[in-house]
Amino acid sequence: MWCSISPLNFARDVVDAADPQRLALVAVDRAGKRSTQAFGELSGLAARLAGTLAATGVSRGDVVMTLVGNRPEWVHAMVACWRIGAVALPCTEQLRSDDLRARIDVTSPRAIVVDERNEETLRAALTASPSPAVLTIPDDRLYDAAPAPAVDMAGGEAGLVVFTSATSGGA
Repeated sequence: MWCSISPLNFARDVVDAADPQRLALVAVDRAGKRSTQAFGELSGLAARLAGTLAATGVSRGDVVMTLVGNRPEWVHAMVACWRIGAVALPCTEQLRSDDLRARIDVTSPRAIVVDERNEETLRAALTASPSPAVLTIPDDRLYDAAPAPAVDMAGGEAGLVVFTSATSGGA
């Protein structure tokens, strides 16, 4: 199901416009360590990740799949997509290679941001040629590019693609 977002650019008009010192994210990792990010840091990281995505060939309207779980990098990737007009496809880490392959076949992502713990499952799903660019977390190079500028989004442009489960209805 393709969903359309309003004609604003969430990255620019919400994240970038927020007080840069204001708390944006609170994360607790698997070991129980708590970390925080302010809007200014989130904005900068997402802008640089958007630059990295653009450098791999991602442009307006292209799909970027994420397979990173609930962590700050997932938020960075989503905001990065919206900054450059790409379509975010968040995927749960519970998906197996057949499920991922189905999503890849339907959406033809230009890039995939994946946590290293999910990379083997993802690689098993990549059967198409050419394969999308794969950006693995943790990798400091995700943020090496120059910040990408935010694009103006037009009404009706896709920003998010979501696959629903079979439990949402039907006979």
